[in-house]
Amino acid sequence: MTDSSLRGQIEKVNYLSDESGFAIVSLRVPGQPEAVTVTGQLNCPAVGESVELTGEFKRHPRYGLQFEARSCVNTPPDTERALKKYLGSGLIKGVGQAIAKKMVDTFGKEVLEVLERSPERLVEVSGLGAVRREMIIKSWNSTAGLKRLLSFVSSFGLGPSLAVKIFKLYGTKAEEAIRENPYRLSYDIFGVGFQTADRVARTLGFSPDSPYRLEAGLLYCLDNAVSRGHDFLPAKKLKQDATNLIVEACSRDLSEAMARAALAGRIMVEAQDEPGDEAVYLPQTYRAETWVAKNLAAIANSPFAVKVPRTDNAILWVEKTLGFELSPEQREALRMAITEKICLITGGPGTGKTTMTKAVCQIWKAVAKKMALAAPTGRAAKRLSQATGFPATTIHRLLEYSKQGFVHGPDNPLDLDMLLLDEASMIDILLLNQLLAALPSQAVLVLVGDKDQLPSVGPGKVLGDLLDCGPIPSKRLTSIFRQADESLIVAAAHRINRGVVPTDLPSGPDVDFHFVAEENTEKLIDKIVRLVVERIPKKLGLNPLYDVMVLTPTRKGELGAHNLNAILGRALNPQPSPYISRFGQTFKVGDRVMQIKNNYARDVYNGDLGIVVHLDLEAQELRVNFEDRRSVYDFADLDELSVAWASTVHKAQGSEFEAVVIPIHPSHSIMLRRKLIYTAVTRGKRMVFVIGSKDCFRRAVQNNVEDERYSNLGHRLMRAFGGRPDPAPLYNSKDSNSNSNSEEEGDYFFSNVSRFGFDGVGEAEDY
Repeated sequence: MTDSSLRGQIEKVNYLSDESGFAIVSLRVPGQPEAVTVTGQLNCPAVGESVELTGEFKRHPRYGLQFEARSCVNTPPDTERALKKYLGSGLIKGVGQAIAKKMVDTFGKEVLEVLERSPERLVEVSGLGAVRREMIIKSWNSTAGLKRLLSFVSSFGLGPSLAVKIFKLYGTKAEEAIRENPYRLSYDIFGVGFQTADRVARTLGFSPDSPYRLEAGLLYCLDNAVSRGHDFLPAKKLKQDATNLIVEACSRDLSEAMARAALAGRIMVEAQDEPGDEAVYLPQTYRAETWVAKNLAAIANSPFAVKVPRTDNAILWVEKTLGFELSPEQREALRMAITEKICLITGGPGTGKTTMTKAVCQIWKAVAKKMALAAPTGRAAKRLSQATGFPATTIHRLLEYSKQGFVHGPDNPLDLDMLLLDEASMIDILLLNQLLAALPSQAVLVLVGDKDQLPSVGPGKVLGDLLDCGPIPSKRLTSIFRQADESLIVAAAHRINRGVVPTDLPSGPDVDFHFVAEENTEKLIDKIVRLVVERIPKKLGLNPLYDVMVLTPTRKGELGAHNLNAILGRALNPQPSPYISRFGQTFKVGDRVMQIKNNYARDVYNGDLGIVVHLDLEAQELRVNFEDRRSVYDFADLDELSVAWASTVHKAQGSEFEAVVIPIHPSHSIMLRRKLIYTAVTRGKRMVFVIGSKDCFRRAVQNNVEDERYSNLGHRLMRAFGGRPDPAPLYNSKDSNSNSNSEEEGDYFFSNVSRFGFDGVGEAEDY
């Protein structure tokens, strides 16, 4: 079929996948009365950009006629309308849509020439004060390198929004860095994959068997594996994954590339029991596994800083203090928590974990001078504090971040006698390593969690490995207490955990767990909206802007978080306030948003929820009120936020909401697992609605298959507790056992480790 060509200006970005680059945009085409819907790989599209496309028109069964693009080239704006969009897109600090309009109205198509050669003429723009003029001129002059970079990257079909991100990272040496090694884009720039970097490299003349290309393919596959939860990949699997990605490479080429990467310290390779199938790590995860095991063994084998005297008396005292008698298994768990240096307490909803946590804290507070409570997320820490009556914080805040990194570490340990860590299922190997590196070996460590919830989004299966390794004492609480037994949410959660579909529970207006069968997609979406906007708030007296959350298995698809956010946003925040579209999302005042990557400088972390309270189109800034702080975002940084009327279940780990609505649909099939449904149901406090396909619900509850995660932490723990050393790396070019978390200078492969969630709780891959 012969391709057609299409040229126009992007009016709206309806959808953009940061992983694949797939986008859906509305394109204003000259001579056509309505915008054309375009789908395809569109090079990080931004509103106001002009593009030339090749592809074909196809009719979608639901959305009608669309243009399916096969190639996309960004072109400079050549009309006044395009210039207004272009200048108001965030390219220049201080120029929003209103100022951009005034500038183009004043200078017409010569506006860029005026900015470049005669910026003093900005005095001709009405309403533009001296301070704003200076801001614009300074911003424009400081982006001389950006303007050159825009011209350079446009030859590869990359647009201004991506050029701004590249320039922010590399500065004036951006073009030089890309020419030297274009594959670094796939590691350093969020939203750029291997395929895009590969296309740039081919255009620049890099050969298919370039050492940069082969190493980049290996590292890209290893990065993606870590982002999916693995600590490492077996060498055979890594080479196969990379071969599928690179196509032209042979296994011998990749073996040599792996050796080069290992000798350069970009990966760590460790022998395994099966010869020829070594474990291949990124340095961060290798160091984390190694030092987590060593530090846990050091804590277990060190003396107490403070001991609890007369254990039996302490238990009787805390029962009297709390005003009720503990069950036999609670007493056993409590005794363990006040006599062991390290221990784990696990249990499902209603089994008394909260009571246990409070009792542990009461006793330790009576004897320990310095005690701390922490959790992986802000919402989990707040809930921990409310449940125990003691202050609690996030792990990140406990460690204290500065521009140089965490304040507390091996050289400046925390001043603690005891640390209680809640929601242990959420903690990945990297975050635990940071914490243990800062915890003095004389301190007591108590971990509390639910082993049946989803594992951490970041790499590792920490809680499972700690429970399975043997040397660390643990106690699982199983008895459901009377008050909890009256909750159908608790009953449903325990049925799900046993593989029993909870559709036999009592129904009626006064119960707190409901299953609503609905097979039709449009009716299902309509019922979700009515539940969130009307029924649940009216029934429980809740504010849907804060108290109700839709938890869906996936981000993609009609019942995914992205589409549901768009639909719920129109229903919950319909006012026509100013808005800004960036990175495939539209933000406006009143929107509920979620931080989707850790930002230590802002003191906001993955999973934090807030409300957009101010949008300044001229200053190119958006302000968000989180629960206990306010943060300001430049428009170029809005890829750190996601609209959050709906969320994936993974992102809701550690959080609780007054009410949750959980859609179950055939489009979710690849993600439908027992742990996911169990985790979703246990996020609701006062009301849970599961709504959708009864057959999919049944299959999800009965599907207890877990995705394999490659981890050697369990083996390392057994060796460490037995006093045996780990095997040395096969390639020993650098100090692989250093517990420093700093990066090697000039190590471009890891110059932006947060790209794949290496900064704590990261983004899970969902389909």
